[in-house]
Amino acid sequence: MSQPLEIVNSTDHIIKGEVTYMTIFCTSHYFFVKPNSKWKSEKRGICPIVEVSAEIKTPRGIFTAKPYITIGTTHSRFEVVELRENIFKVTKMRNTEVEKTSVIKNHNHSFIDQR
Repeated sequence: MSQPLEIVNSTDHIIKGEVTYMTIFCTSHYFFVKPNSKWKSEKRGICPIVEVSAEIKTPRGIFTAKPYITIGTTHSRFEVVELRENIFKVTKMRNTEVEKTSVIKNHNHSFIDQR
C-alpha cells in the first residue's frame, strides 16, 4: 500500500501545480497550496511519478519552479522551496525521522550530533 501524496509549500507565496504519472492509466494530481502549508492527496496509487511541477504567485508576478523530473519514482513527499528571490525549485523531501544520536570525539571533547 502506498502513502498519500504530499506537497509542502515552504514559500511565503501561493503555489499551484501538477503531479504527472508514468502511465495513462493514472490521472494527474493537481494541487493548490497556501503559503507555508501542505497539501495531501486522499490516495496516491501505485503509478510511478515522472514530474512534479509548480507555479508560484508572487507580488512581482507568476514564476515557474524548476520541476522535479525523474524516470519514475514511488516517492510521495515533495517540497517547493525558494532558492533565491523569485527562483523556485520542487525537491523530493528527505526523511524527517530523527536519526540515532552519534558522538564525535575531538581533542578530548565530546560533541553530540543530533541530525
